[in-house]
Amino acid sequence: MLQVKRAIYFEHFQKHVKDLQKHLYERDYVQASEKVWGAISSFVNAFHFQEARKVEEKKQGFALLLRKLITEDSSLDTILKNNFKSIDDLTTKAEGLHLYFYGSRKYSEDYLKNVIVGFADVFKWIYSKFVSEN
Repeated sequence: MLQVKRAIYFEHFQKHVKDLQKHLYERDYVQASEKVWGAISSFVNAFHFQEARKVEEKKQGFALLLRKLITEDSSLDTILKNNFKSIDDLTTKAEGLHLYFYGSRKYSEDYLKNVIVGFADVFKWIYSKFVSEN
């Protein structure tokens, strides 16, 4: 299993996942969309010795981590396939949610709800694998 290199970032990931659930429940899709990006950013940085700062670095880093996790447990692949066309689709949608938070993209409420719930499913799987081991 992957090993967390910087615990503070994993703690941030956990907080973003918790806050994401709260904002989903409240139907605050603006805040929930940014929690998706925050969770991805924090998760990537938890496994790197140097902070990934650029959007593309974070997208590539998350994709790489997901691929590694799938090789260790294929149940993640099922969750991904139930919610996204591919890992690249997931990372592109994550960037879109990040841009939505800043007003650069417009999405329908139904789209936001469905996509954010998909991310919540992925994060729930990740959370369960890492929190149960720590």
